[in-house]
Amino acid sequence: MKKPIIFLMMILFTLCFAFAPAVSVNVNASATNAKEEGLELSAKSGILLDATSGTIIFEKNSHERLPIASMTKIASLSIIFDALSKGIVHENDMVSVTENAAAVKGSSAFLDAGSRYKLCDLISSVIIASANDSCVALAEYIAGSEETFVSKMNKLAESLNLADTHFSNCTGLPAKEHYSSAFDISKIYKTIADNHLYHKYSKIWMEDFMHPSGRKTGLVNTNRLIKTFDGIEGGKTGYTDAARFCLTASAKRGTTRLIGVVIGASDSKTRFAEMTKLLNYGFSNYTNKLVLNSEIPITVMNVKKSKDRPEVYAERDCTMFMSKTDERTFTTDYQIYDKSAPLVAGDKVGKLFVFDQNNMVVDEIDLIVKKPVEKEKFSETFKKLTQAW
Repeated sequence: MKKPIIFLMMILFTLCFAFAPAVSVNVNASATNAKEEGLELSAKSGILLDATSGTIIFEKNSHERLPIASMTKIASLSIIFDALSKGIVHENDMVSVTENAAAVKGSSAFLDAGSRYKLCDLISSVIIASANDSCVALAEYIAGSEETFVSKMNKLAESLNLADTHFSNCTGLPAKEHYSSAFDISKIYKTIADNHLYHKYSKIWMEDFMHPSGRKTGLVNTNRLIKTFDGIEGGKTGYTDAARFCLTASAKRGTTRLIGVVIGASDSKTRFAEMTKLLNYGFSNYTNKLVLNSEIPITVMNVKKSKDRPEVYAERDCTMFMSKTDERTFTTDYQIYDKSAPLVAGDKVGKLFVFDQNNMVVDEIDLIVKKPVEKEKFSETFKKLTQAW
């Protein structure tokens, strides 16, 4: 494909925002296909989506406000990980457990009030065993009180534009005005899905939790899919009388990564069976097609004030989530900027555009150099000038 002139390219790129984006079209089509093929849930609510594009494959009452029990801790972990990333707290910090935290009911790590625990150990007990006492202890340490911590959770929901979520505590224990939806929880889950600490603990089945006194508490993961489902990354269960049995989980096979949520299943066996059914349907019928490999150079470029002609790469892969029977093809084009040396590895030097069959821009990726480009020495420049003279 010959490179179109920049003006035409910009028109095409602008037009892509004047119509419904490709992802939105796929969302409806995918969800409709799932229903037509008989994919059903007995649970009150559920959703299955592609983690990368957000394309919804299946949904049932996905925006209904419901109690979500301990799946609340997905939001709690998001706030905890954010505090770690900002340096507000650190993995090896020692957290003093208050009487209030140690007395929290429900699933527990059986913390000793007045004792000090390593922050990362408390996180592990939340991820593995849904420990309410550890969650409250972390909330108090990070924000000063659970109430202040919960306000951060609600601000997180607001920042993600979640209309059907409100938290009253950090644990998911029954409380007024404490609810979320399958759609909203899937969005919150995406904020922790790539965190290294989450992945460090999310697939641990059993672990001994050591207390400062030398006492041990055996932790058992509440998500049994980590032992039975191929490609599972982790998840978060939940149960209360009002919420019934709930589960959020993610799994990855090849380039395809899916997130599922089930709320209000009749029993524990059903929530795992329905999540398995959702994920298996997704992996059987959909894939992320690799349109562009960021490891393969796009072109080489001329750089002013340098004799080098560096290779240019896409900053990331381009994948398109679609049905395995979808035969759509995509084309690419690019624009290289005028650049002068020196350049460092990772410098942006252009834009790459991905077009669908209707010549609509469906993705835009920065182009980079992966190696530094040195500025030409004065002696070399002088030599060129004299030779030209």
